[in-house]
Amino acid sequence: MNVAIPELNQFSLEALGQTPVVDKPNAEVSFKVDVEPGRVTRRIVVGILDESRKRGIAVAIYPATGEVCDLCNGGGVIGYLAQAPLTPGVPVPCDLTLYRFGQNFVCSVRVQGEIFLYPAFSLGGAARLTAFVGQESNDATGKVGWSHLRLDVIEQPIAA
Repeated sequence: MNVAIPELNQFSLEALGQTPVVDKPNAEVSFKVDVEPGRVTRRIVVGILDESRKRGIAVAIYPATGEVCDLCNGGGVIGYLAQAPLTPGVPVPCDLTLYRFGQNFVCSVRVQGEIFLYPAFSLGGAARLTAFVGQESNDATGKVGWSHLRLDVIEQPIAA
């Protein structure tokens, strides 16, 4: 069983898109993608982070147990998927949403329709966010499969 809490630097990442500058005090940024685990014993990652890679959402999913971990706020395990283990090659829908209220960002993480609590964070000024997927880079060959990418920025949040 994989028991160590992962860190972002353990993953090979593939950038999928970047938002325009998010400078409105009220905005919503959403990143939706279906990721396909290659192996049940290799974690996959989905995230949307600022240019420093220190603020935003980054979650690792361990297909064998359904463990979902926070990778950028020191939160560790934030929950487990009910339908685990995940089947390699079968898409896992992921929906990451950031709601901006001034300098504060409230986060929503949804994986396979299940919602997980994720820490809020503060980010002053304008922000440009990059959406990415990846997998653990230990002896990794190839890239994680993904489909149905959608990256949106809305100036006024619809709901929080």
